[in-house]
Amino acid sequence: MVMLGFSERGGSDGAGSSSSGSGEVGGGFVIGSGIGEEGGCIIPGLPNDLACLCLACLPLWQHSSLKAVCKAWNGVFSGKALFEVRKRWEKCEEIMCLFRDDPSITQGEMFDPRSQLWSLLPPMPSEPFTYGLTNFECVSLGSSLLVIGGSLYDARSFPMDRPLPSSAVYRYDPINSRWDRLTDMRNPRGSFACGVYDDAVFVAGGGSRHAQFAAGGSRLNSVERYGLVDDRWSALENLQNIRAGCVGFVLDDEFWVMGGYGGSRTIAGILPVDEYYSDGEIMDLKTGSWRMLKPMWEEGERRRLGKVAVVSSPKGEPDSVFMLDGSAIFRYDIMENRWIREAQLPGTVLAEASCRLVSLGGELYVIPGGPVLDFGDAKHTPKKKRGSIVFQVYNPKTRGWRFVMTRPLLAKSARHNISWGAVCTLRL
Repeated sequence: MVMLGFSERGGSDGAGSSSSGSGEVGGGFVIGSGIGEEGGCIIPGLPNDLACLCLACLPLWQHSSLKAVCKAWNGVFSGKALFEVRKRWEKCEEIMCLFRDDPSITQGEMFDPRSQLWSLLPPMPSEPFTYGLTNFECVSLGSSLLVIGGSLYDARSFPMDRPLPSSAVYRYDPINSRWDRLTDMRNPRGSFACGVYDDAVFVAGGGSRHAQFAAGGSRLNSVERYGLVDDRWSALENLQNIRAGCVGFVLDDEFWVMGGYGGSRTIAGILPVDEYYSDGEIMDLKTGSWRMLKPMWEEGERRRLGKVAVVSSPKGEPDSVFMLDGSAIFRYDIMENRWIREAQLPGTVLAEASCRLVSLGGELYVIPGGPVLDFGDAKHTPKKKRGSIVFQVYNPKTRGWRFVMTRPLLAKSARHNISWGAVCTLRL
């Protein structure tokens, strides 16, 4: 079952991809099964390369339905060549990928902002003796999704109620709707900084803390790089400080690691409290060396770093870094090393600890971490609105807000707890 058929009822249909055939699209891209010199044309009267370019301009949410037109179209929409053409001609679309905790049990979902439709991912594979994965990271690498690390429980360990960090890495191919296990990280970790640069993934810091526990767990300062070509993790220069629960992103040719916590203290000698960092560390990806980032706020201004997202700017302009802190959006001023308040959310953010901030199509999506629509008595709530959530979308250029009301496929009621584990965007 190919994922790329968005549906309001959940699921997708279409034939699987095939690598056979001799049809090509500018540069030797294989089109798919039954297409080429012996498979006939894609669109009568047009060369196959031009016909494939025409189909590449169609929106993603229509692909599943268009596969039923004929055998040739099924081959085009089921193969990877079409997405290579979309990338070459800058026809790619951004879709949002959302995972709840423990994606091996609760399926991940994809949201298409153009059609406002959802699609389900198949459950992520896992070891039969592990469960409760949380604090993992998901990133897009090429046309694939990677789910990295996290914290989980292992039935083989003792005591069984003590969470352990995970080193597992899984890749999801949205074209073939298939999960694969990649090479494990050298050091297991959850709650870590993560960034993508070219065809490589960088991870830094982290620990073993689980979402069910507000304190405790191990901390790391190790840094690793994953190469997509050789499927191998390599160790890099460590962070200067032990740092877990940190935020990571790539800006220009640098890997930024912000915030997080290192040590801890106790209140009245009983209650453990984390000591959060207000500074960060920056790696030069060309030299591999680190430099310290001075504190980004004064003591008492805020307790910890909020949710961070990077908005890509047009070519020639620097990218912008934003933070969601409480009910306000802040923009990071690199020259001043300060977070400048930019906008106030028009609506209330519920379950702030588990909400997310995502950059999508040049806008910032504030994704609630809990039920947004509170209708009081569920008996008087319209059935079609139950389980709906509202994305508050901010446009940094116009500094304006808009709302997107949508209903995830796995939502069951207006009081359904969303609690997203990780969110990222994918270009296809």
